[in-house]
Amino acid sequence: MLIALLAFFTEILPIIFYLVFLKRNRGEGLWVIFLYCILSVLTEILGGMMHLQIIFASYIIVQFSLFSLFFYLSLKEKKFKYIPIAGALVFYVIAIRNFANAEFDSFSICLASIFFIPYCILLLYEQMRDSNIAFVYNNKKFWIIVAFFLYFSGTLFLYIYINTLPEQQRSSYWQINNFFEILKNILFCVAFIMKKNGQPSYLTDNLDPDT
Repeated sequence: MLIALLAFFTEILPIIFYLVFLKRNRGEGLWVIFLYCILSVLTEILGGMMHLQIIFASYIIVQFSLFSLFFYLSLKEKKFKYIPIAGALVFYVIAIRNFANAEFDSFSICLASIFFIPYCILLLYEQMRDSNIAFVYNNKKFWIIVAFFLYFSGTLFLYIYINTLPEQQRSSYWQINNFFEILKNILFCVAFIMKKNGQPSYLTDNLDPDT
């Protein structure tokens, strides 16, 4: 229960940091991640109140759309931009077919993870080849990509087996998702706090919203 509350609290933090450091988070497609964070919080609240499967099914589709948009905007090679478009077409066909399922649609989430993990590797490959980026870890998008990669790779097998587990065991294994949710949100915060130019700086400078 404690880790679940902590996971929900950390979902709010990226929203706060994005707004506090709004000036340095403009123009890099980070607004997509900001929208995702708002969507995630609203889904947690509405899902907890109504317990309707359609809310979570809708969240999966919109989440995939936002993540795919972020990857599309972040990729620089034109030939690579067709990859998230093709992946989205495949995903929508399957996710919409499973939209009315009464059970938690773990298959669609697994499919999304299978798409996003190689997307992350592709983006990291592009960043490492970019001569304008001296150190990839000083780039905001690097931390977003790492957050995606750790979350989707860490929860993939959980979602594969979640529907096969007895109801009593699901809450125990769901702590895995909560852990990676916390880690993902912390890395989002790191990205939002960093200076826009990606240059190394002292922590006190990074925390100054006017720079």
